[in-house]
Amino acid sequence: MKRLIILTSLVSVLAMMLISCASEPETTTTTTRQTTVAAPPPPASTTTTTVHQTGGY
Repeated sequence: MKRLIILTSLVSVLAMMLISCASEPETTTTTTRQTTVAAPPPPASTTTTTVHQTGGY
């Protein structure tokens, strides 16, 4: 009984392998294109912060 189960499993695996090898694989074409975009640098911003503290005891 064990031999029959093992034999059936092996035949099933072999059949699946043959079917997968016999089928034509799907052909897909992928083209990768790299583009470089030269963007101007952001304008330099100069900010001046002045803090005035007044008060006391």
